[in-house]
Amino acid sequence: MAPSDSNMPNGTSDRTNTVEKLTSLKEALSDLISTLKEPATQVELNATLHDPEALPHREIGTIAAQVVDILEDAKHMLQPSQLVLADHFMGLFLSLSFTKSLLICLALGYYLSSKSLVAVVSFKIPDILGQRPGLTVSQLAESAGAREDRLRPVMRLLYNNGLFVYDAASDTYTNNSRSNLLKSDHWTQWHTWVELYATEFYDMARGIPDSLRTGSTRTAAQINYDTDDDIFTYFQKRGWLPRVHRAFNASQIAQAAGILADYPWHDVADRVILDIGGGGGALLASLLREYPTNHTRPFFHSDDGQFSDVGDRVSAEDLIAGDFLAGPIPRYEVYVMKWCLHNWLDPDVKRILQNIRDAIVVQEKSRLVVLDAVLQDGAMGRLAQYGDVQMLMTAKGRERTEKEWRQLAETSGWKVQSIYILRNAWAPKTVWDAI
Repeated sequence: MAPSDSNMPNGTSDRTNTVEKLTSLKEALSDLISTLKEPATQVELNATLHDPEALPHREIGTIAAQVVDILEDAKHMLQPSQLVLADHFMGLFLSLSFTKSLLICLALGYYLSSKSLVAVVSFKIPDILGQRPGLTVSQLAESAGAREDRLRPVMRLLYNNGLFVYDAASDTYTNNSRSNLLKSDHWTQWHTWVELYATEFYDMARGIPDSLRTGSTRTAAQINYDTDDDIFTYFQKRGWLPRVHRAFNASQIAQAAGILADYPWHDVADRVILDIGGGGGALLASLLREYPTNHTRPFFHSDDGQFSDVGDRVSAEDLIAGDFLAGPIPRYEVYVMKWCLHNWLDPDVKRILQNIRDAIVVQEKSRLVVLDAVLQDGAMGRLAQYGDVQMLMTAKGRERTEKEWRQLAETSGWKVQSIYILRNAWAPKTVWDAI
């Protein structure tokens, strides 16, 4: 049934006013886009926001994020409802974004865009365009061993989602700063996230509806795979765990520059840092390379080890096995926990924090540095929002707001001294410094 006029705003004057406002907005945005497309502005934006070899400019990045949120609010108010629904069950929730954030949004997004992204990575389209830019779909298909008629709509969808450059006059595609990051030889190795999150993790999401039912105890992943094993045990049994570690390690390397630059590690450069739940050791290896006076306790000692270049500063006795839930924790002045606490619900997080508080040697530079997401609303906060659902899906954990982090700190004997935004971190990650 078609809507009647009674469902529309009352009064011709109101309608005229709305038309005038929207017309004015359209003209202002058109002028803005024209300005942003000016060659000099494009060069500046690429240098300050989209250069994969450098951190984004702090002030420009902050203002750009605010602009994105404002535009996203406008998008929500103006888009037809059916289009918003289609974004969620057919397409990709997408707006202006930064290069690395956009790639992760694509990998964690919705099924057509997600699987199209998997397809171009699987067929190494970014690699082919890296070697031979400006190819037609026919040439791409021949090089990749793909069907031209099926590759064309996939490329069109991804181009309209911000990947690749398309020249209509020549009907050719070229990489842009985003698709360049997906090349298999790119140092960030972001393609490993696409290959993992838009495949196995994508499959897990099928279990989300049933996991929400009252009385459900299995995670979405356990429901999808019909197992009571935790996700890491299940992946290990199937030989998938190395892919998880490759993706996680790649993300740590890709985000290391911002972690090193945007937290004052020089304050503790003369102290031993104990990384609790340190994973593969990538964070501390980065710290050791940056600060020659630093020493740490977390693959350092074999000749072909990933971090053998700093192995002489990590003694064998400093690689400590333990259970941070059960305790006790070795006594030091400086502790770091990176992307760990979000795996646990509040009671366990409190126990972990209390165990560290009981162990810490209180001195002038004593602190616990927590690298984790701070959950927030808005378009630029959506990766943490994705992460929050992902944690309930896989680990019975959660992301937390600033208020929730502060409450956890206070109830476990800590005080959050400061929070730092880390550039190029894909949540974006933040650090809170608890003393």
